[in-house]
Amino acid sequence: MHALDAKSRTRAWVALVLGLAGIAVLPAAIEVARRSKRIGLLDAGYAIPLAFLLGLLAFVMARRAKRNLQWLQLREGRTGIASVAVFVGALALCLSLAAALSVGFYGLFVAYQHSR
Repeated sequence: MHALDAKSRTRAWVALVLGLAGIAVLPAAIEVARRSKRIGLLDAGYAIPLAFLLGLLAFVMARRAKRNLQWLQLREGRTGIASVAVFVGALALCLSLAAALSVGFYGLFVAYQHSR
């Protein structure tokens, strides 16, 4: 096994874990807010940048790993984890952006209500 192959495989697995963490951060923050008397639901929005960062890191790492594995001209099936990690990273990015838009529109709605 080539050294770049081993590095790329490790990078793909790390990217997958980071992407899954990026997806899990938002529901975990909501659950913490639901169970806590001191943390409100809007306070869970502070987890959005973390989810975005984890998703972005996962996406970039997975794309690089997949490109390296394809460059080594390995069988297509050997890039499976990297392909899944790209998808999971992109999903984490999309969910964090949707959450940011939701919180932003809610803030605009509240501001509009108070201005009337």
